Amino acid sequence: MYVLNVIVAVVLGVGFMMVGIGKLVDIKPMAKTREHLGLPIGLFRVIGGLEVFGGAGVFLGLHHDLPVIGVLAAVGLIGMTIGAAYYHQKADDAMKDWLPSVMMGSIAIFYVILRIATG
Repeated sequence: MYVLNVIVAVVLGVGFMMVGIGKLVDIKPMAKTREHLGLPIGLFRVIGGLEVFGGAGVFLGLHHDLPVIGVLAAVGLIGMTIGAAYYHQKADDAMKDWLPSVMMGSIAIFYVILRIATG
């Protein structure tokens, strides 16, 4: 089960860290999304920073003494994906535009369940 924990943590951590860094540096696709959703750049960078820290927290949770940090980080990331889905729905976006958020949130939920089930 540890291998599955590592695989899910890597997918979750790397995914959120990459997206978060993109928001922090405001790369073109992220800037386009930010403008479309009507979010100020400051808030968008805060969101990006939280995604980077959340992804790092998931990695930290792989340490045998710190599983609670990974679970708490993933719970925070679940909240972030709920917020993202809300903003995409509010902007009347097609499902394809907010599917990545829903998928990452689903992976985060799976990670939390897996970590709790395996200790």
